[in-house]
Amino acid sequence: MAGVPWTPAAAEVHQYLTAALSHGGAAALPYAWDARWMVHQHLAALSHAFPTLRPTAGHFTHNDGRRATLLRAEGTIPLATSSSACLPVSIWLLEAYPHRPPAVFLSFPPGTAVKPRHPLVDPSGSVSVPYLCSWIFPYYNLIDLVRSLAHLFSQDPPFAVSPIAIHDAKAGETAKVVEAVQRHLAAAGKSHTAEMEALLDTQTLLKRRKAEIARGLTGLEEEKELLEQQLQMLTMNCDVTASWVAKNHRRPTASLDGVFEPSDGHSRRTMECVAADMAAEDVMYALDEALREGCVPLDAYLKSVRTMSREQFFHRAFSAKLAPPQP
Repeated sequence: MAGVPWTPAAAEVHQYLTAALSHGGAAALPYAWDARWMVHQHLAALSHAFPTLRPTAGHFTHNDGRRATLLRAEGTIPLATSSSACLPVSIWLLEAYPHRPPAVFLSFPPGTAVKPRHPLVDPSGSVSVPYLCSWIFPYYNLIDLVRSLAHLFSQDPPFAVSPIAIHDAKAGETAKVVEAVQRHLAAAGKSHTAEMEALLDTQTLLKRRKAEIARGLTGLEEEKELLEQQLQMLTMNCDVTASWVAKNHRRPTASLDGVFEPSDGHSRRTMECVAADMAAEDVMYALDEALREGCVPLDAYLKSVRTMSREQFFHRAFSAKLAPPQP
């Protein structure tokens, strides 16, 4: 038998079976330790091949009254008669499994009963098919057993349905449909209500943004008018400046040195001393920058600074003599 692909459902079944079969002591299942791996493999493979059959543990009562906690595969088996036809079944793995066949029982849906004198099922629901009667380990397994049950019961369904049960089933189906429609309508109503609330919120947001855009446009219009006024003023100033330039651009340019003339010889000497003092200050500043940038060696820098300081001292002293006495 091939291994079971590792899927989330298979992982869940594997986890459940591992936990159930690993118990010891009083809670241990009554399977031989050397057979537990085979029990695990058979149930996991069956659950993968028929997802409607899930392994569970339950209390089983033998014909002699003994009770035991055993594993079973419980669910439905699909039949070939219809895509929706299925057979509720419980497959119990007895203590001697897999060396002895499992016990198979049918579950009775409401309003149904086993057909009288059915060759494969007794009135209690116990199933006896050739596959179980000829069980030989290790050639037989649960998957082939379920396939045999599906084939046999598709040819001869075991249940007889009464007219009352059919009516009740139809009424139950109608009630299920009505309930499903009501649930759908309720869900649709909630969805539409939520959608309307979202649309109303969006409408409110759009109105608020419309007002903000209107205020922004008003502010831009006002700013545009202000800029146009400023542009007109600048244009007028440019025209005035252009007119002045047109009138005065041919006049001879006066020398900056001739703009300010000293009134007498004393003032001329004072102005020359101040100019020489400031020139010496500028030269020493330039020497500082040149030394900082490494353009002038230190000895040349010191020599030049001493020279300029001496000249600046003489100019300042001469300027102090020329200054009028303070009252």
